[in-house]
Amino acid sequence: MFNSQKRNILVTGAYKGIAYATIERLISEPTPYEIIITSRDEKSGQKAIDTLREKYPQSTSTLLYHQLDINNDESVDKLVSWVRNSIGKLDILVNNAAVIYYGDLTFEQKKHTIQTNYFSVVKFTEKLLPYLSDDGKILNISSEMGQLAIQGETLRNALGDSRLTQEKLDDIAERVVDLVFDYKEYGPAKEPIYPASKALLNAYTRYFLVFKLKETQQVYLVHPGWVKTDMGGPDAPGTVQESADTITYVINLPFKKHAELNARMIGDKKVMDY
Repeated sequence: MFNSQKRNILVTGAYKGIAYATIERLISEPTPYEIIITSRDEKSGQKAIDTLREKYPQSTSTLLYHQLDINNDESVDKLVSWVRNSIGKLDILVNNAAVIYYGDLTFEQKKHTIQTNYFSVVKFTEKLLPYLSDDGKILNISSEMGQLAIQGETLRNALGDSRLTQEKLDDIAERVVDLVFDYKEYGPAKEPIYPASKALLNAYTRYFLVFKLKETQQVYLVHPGWVKTDMGGPDAPGTVQESADTITYVINLPFKKHAELNARMIGDKKVMDY
């Protein structure tokens, strides 16, 4: 059952990886939260909750589960309806669900990356905006790979256009496969689509989402680091525990807008360039 005395957090793609590590960190600490874990596969999500409850039986936080496939409109609408009818409001939304492919990507994999990491996150977020509490906050999990400086010149110029609108941003996202031909490999990002997907999310957050929020609400982009997960791969230098440090830090920031941090990218608990 939902406990209205606790701040609540909804985390997408939360049954493993950095989101799971973050939830484990939260429930091991004294600040009580109502944490809603979501996943595409209900069995995996319930298993994550059972494991955490068994490991932290004395936790003051509460774990709930709801199925969510962020790319499925029916699944999204069911969750939004549940939030509206069972919870009424969200205090923190953590948009963590994302995909990354390695190697030579097919056209379908490229489009799926943009759909999942940009279009679906935007649609999901905007459907939940009416239920974000007056002092609530949104964390969009991004990446340093999304920084404008590492994008190819063509995409960098398109996203840096002073006349950019959200409609134009969506159009760029639709055509992005054709706009990344001049991308140069940067660190672990050998191909351009994942970096482009995060650059699109950054632009949406920075230029448009921030202005859809109330004056008292907050939004952050969070770079959790390159860590050893299914997405990060075995060669990543960091751990999920290290990534949880930064995400937990942002979650635990006061529910009061911080002018120097709001709508910025935070990595290793520090402000980063977009």
